[in-house]
Amino acid sequence: MKHPTSLALGAAAVAVAIGIWHQWDRLGATLEQSIDILDPARVQLIRTPGGFLQVSEMRKVEEFAWQTSWDCPVVDCSNLPRTVSRIRVTAHYVYRIPLASEWRLEPDGDGYRLVVPQVQVQAPVAFDTRSAEIATSSSLFAPAASANRDKVLRHLGPELAQRGASAPYVDAQQRAAESTVREFAQKWMREQGKVLRKPVRVVFQGPHPA
Repeated sequence: MKHPTSLALGAAAVAVAIGIWHQWDRLGATLEQSIDILDPARVQLIRTPGGFLQVSEMRKVEEFAWQTSWDCPVVDCSNLPRTVSRIRVTAHYVYRIPLASEWRLEPDGDGYRLVVPQVQVQAPVAFDTRSAEIATSSSLFAPAASANRDKVLRHLGPELAQRGASAPYVDAQQRAAESTVREFAQKWMREQGKVLRKPVRVVFQGPHPA
């Protein structure tokens, strides 16, 4: 038969163990609650329809010239007459950004930060053929004028695309593009029953045009 003192000590040990387990269980519950409080769903996910978002457009009168001269393999032809064709058109530049499957509105100081791809020009660049003006200067011994006009028209598309993708043209769209992206995010949040009461800072990420 066990001594009563041993039984009392055993019962006390069991009680202490139960108490420690109870306290540990409470600590675990408190820890879970603390995680929920410290890690709220602060990042808002914007589901996009995919494709491209048109962010801005610009109409600009552009001038482009193409020159044709003689190429003589034996003698110097640099002094012979040349044919120059100039074209003047109103180009319609459309700028857009690709829509990923989702965008992330991340807390940033007193507002939100939204990182999106760099603005890119849509190619081919449209231009008004009705208002196009082509002038060709040529002389008797200059290369054919009709062939030179064909070349200026053939190279016009790539030239407009190159201009539209250049840094000055893209930089000129910055403010309009930011406004469009911000409105897109705010509209999407409203449709989900949420109102953005803090400002959204739009950041374009990616290689900047040269």
